[in-house]
Amino acid sequence: MEPTGDLRLRIGVSGQRSVALDQFHTRALKVIRPHYLDDSGQVFYIIVNPGGGYVGGDYYRMDIGIDPGASALLSDQAATKVYRTPGCSVVQDVDFRISAGATLEYIPNPLILYEDAEYAQNITVEIEPDSSVFLSEIITPGWSPDGRRFSYREARLKTVINLNTQPLVVDNLRLVPSEESIPVAGQFYLGGCTHLASAICLDPHVTEEVMQNVINLVRDSGLRASVSRTDCPGFILRALGTRSEDLMSLILAAANLVRRTSRGQGAIDLRQN
Repeated sequence: MEPTGDLRLRIGVSGQRSVALDQFHTRALKVIRPHYLDDSGQVFYIIVNPGGGYVGGDYYRMDIGIDPGASALLSDQAATKVYRTPGCSVVQDVDFRISAGATLEYIPNPLILYEDAEYAQNITVEIEPDSSVFLSEIITPGWSPDGRRFSYREARLKTVINLNTQPLVVDNLRLVPSEESIPVAGQFYLGGCTHLASAICLDPHVTEEVMQNVINLVRDSGLRASVSRTDCPGFILRALGTRSEDLMSLILAAANLVRRTSRGQGAIDLRQN
């Protein structure tokens, strides 16, 4: 399938900074000039879709590699908007390769699904034992002409993290409001909430103390949220809410906790985009 947008990026170390060693983008995906949020050398790239939104039949592909010792933070310029997709869903495939001693933080803005939208995302991550990865996602329903809160058809988000080609984490999330046996506008779907957030963190420096601090963040967030330990050092976080801002605050708080304890970095400021 010919991609609607194609992005390839390889990040390595040059001097005291992480930089793009190889970069290619075409059509509806590109990155803009890098930022450096602190003196750690971590590079911050912003992914841009000049088209302004996704429509039925769109296919997006990203292939991003982080070389040994390099560090990258990736986000996007604005929320991803998926409009009506009659007959054909929007598909996005993302491949991340995180080498030994490398770090990747992927914290996109919310995914907004409008009336009759269908979206499928597949993220595959290849890591080494001492790699660090933090991935997040926020899903929210878009405005509907008839006022329904859940008028999108389906959202399928699958994330697979492999260590030495063997699956370490498999997270498969499927939201299909139309299949619910109760009215989707009722008080029970998603616990009466409208927004869902997920975060996956695998980092060799996530100790029991760090894990307890993450649990405290979740407990104090005021959201319907939970966190689970992974078999290797790390965690998976889920949260429900009614505002993207609240969910993003929790995700950033968790990411910042890991940054501070693992690498001595300061807080993420996505307003740079």
